[in-house]
Amino acid sequence: MFHLAAVVSKVTGKYLFYKDYWAKYQDRDPFFNFFTAYIPFVARENENTYKLIHWDKLRIAFGNFNEIIMILAATLDTSDKLIETYLIRAYEMLFNIYGDLSNGELIPEKIAEFSQGLELMIRVSATNEDLKQLDHTVEERHGVTPASEEVNRRTTQHSEQATKLLEQFAVEMLDGTITKYRLFLTAAVRVKEAIHYQVIVDFSPYPHPPVFDLPQVLHNILGDAGEALETIRGWDPIHPPNWMEVVQELEQKVYKSETHLIEPIIEEPASPVKGKGFAKNLKMPTRKEPRGIPYPQTQPQPPPNAHKMPETKEVPFLASIPPEIEKKRKKEKKKEISCPNCGFIFKSKDDKTCQLCGSPRPE
Repeated sequence: MFHLAAVVSKVTGKYLFYKDYWAKYQDRDPFFNFFTAYIPFVARENENTYKLIHWDKLRIAFGNFNEIIMILAATLDTSDKLIETYLIRAYEMLFNIYGDLSNGELIPEKIAEFSQGLELMIRVSATNEDLKQLDHTVEERHGVTPASEEVNRRTTQHSEQATKLLEQFAVEMLDGTITKYRLFLTAAVRVKEAIHYQVIVDFSPYPHPPVFDLPQVLHNILGDAGEALETIRGWDPIHPPNWMEVVQELEQKVYKSETHLIEPIIEEPASPVKGKGFAKNLKMPTRKEPRGIPYPQTQPQPPPNAHKMPETKEVPFLASIPPEIEKKRKKEKKKEISCPNCGFIFKSKDDKTCQLCGSPRPE
């Protein structure tokens, strides 16, 4: 992270600009003395180059740009690449605001514009942990500190981004915070077939890139999210993309992620089908290899010690009735006499007439 910035004119040797953005280094005289002693050596170097010096637990970068020396002080863990990027962007911003710097003066009305732009860059360079430490180490905390101002600004950013994200995507908020979510994403393999993934994304570092937790299967397909997503590869913390852009790109990547893993489908000519309509032109796709667990080619046999169900036994019917009972039943059946007129069966030998129609009992 960066702490302070200064601009010195090579024409006049005057300090055109100086600011400690976190209000941590109240005494600027030691810095001025060190800068003044080292600037002549930097000015003799080739233009559009910079030098890095370790001093007082800081990395001091001196950029030699045509008419000025741009100075940035950063913590020891700040990378060379980030320092170089900030030096160039700070000079470009200054040049775009002022144009000609050959007179060695900065117009007071435009200094505020440059300072505000540079302040945004420097404040963005701090992580959330940096801000917490800064807010505890500032000696004079009268009301709001620069660190707490930045925390409030980021909190507002997070709230705005979270509201839009929740409105547009199927997400689940995690850990009771508006910056961490579980995304429910779908990879469409083909019609009526899809694979679903759950991805954890943490936006708490914002305006720095979010942190992703991909399932191993999806990680094997996409690789690292920082390399797979263009929004992450080209991330600019000064002007970061919004959360919706990140999630939308990830959603599209996941949606298409399975297509390159699908085994080729070969359409073979179908045999003629009788009938009318589209059925006669239907071609069923066949795979070279079955997906998932292949069907067994032969009927699996149970192991020798498998439990066997008891054999089924038939229930005895008429074939098992004792012969004497069956003989008696047939004999009684032969003796049955029915009415020739209505079919009523005479139940007793004493019945001389039919009980239904009154016809005489046949002999």
